[in-house]
Amino acid sequence: MKLKHSCFSFIALLFTLFHFSVGHAQRLPEEVMRFHKDHTENGLIFGSISFPREKIAYDGIKLNINYNTDDSKKRKKNSGKIKIGPTMLKARHDGELEGGKTYLFTMEKEPGQYNIPQLTLTIFKVLDHSPVEKFVTDFNIPFEVKKGEITYIGEIFIDEYLDKSAEIISVNDKFERDKNAMKNLQKMVNWESAVKSKLEITYH
Repeated sequence: MKLKHSCFSFIALLFTLFHFSVGHAQRLPEEVMRFHKDHTENGLIFGSISFPREKIAYDGIKLNINYNTDDSKKRKKNSGKIKIGPTMLKARHDGELEGGKTYLFTMEKEPGQYNIPQLTLTIFKVLDHSPVEKFVTDFNIPFEVKKGEITYIGEIFIDEYLDKSAEIISVNDKFERDKNAMKNLQKMVNWESAVKSKLEITYH
């Protein structure tokens, strides 16, 4: 009976990991990007997410991106997520920069006002199909997307080892580092035309 329960839990865990890994949340596109200001109705955002240590404290990291509008259909369509993980089988961060501690991200967005108001930290348990989640919601990172523009929204630094929510997340200016890294990854995009957003975060 225990073996049957363990198999069911493992299958449930694999389903949860698959669900966490896919969907409207890809950090970096696999295909070659061809964003050009004269041939798009959207804007392009990019930035990075960094951690203080190579060793992970959580198996999954998720940041919610909200599109600010009263139109519920547009809000649902244009909102999204940035996901990192699952990394439970590696036990170490495996990002693109800083020895794996920094992950790059980029995505096209419809022009408008956006904000990042929530961070979700997840631990997956092998013998329990229900993940343990910690929600951080006492912050806000606003930014604007403009048609044809490439906007840098900053390095989002997450100290996953801290308990106090207000101290877990901050925004830093690593514009040159992240821009140069994106130039190496996506050579068809004119990253030199990128501009910075306000690079601000508020706490409440």
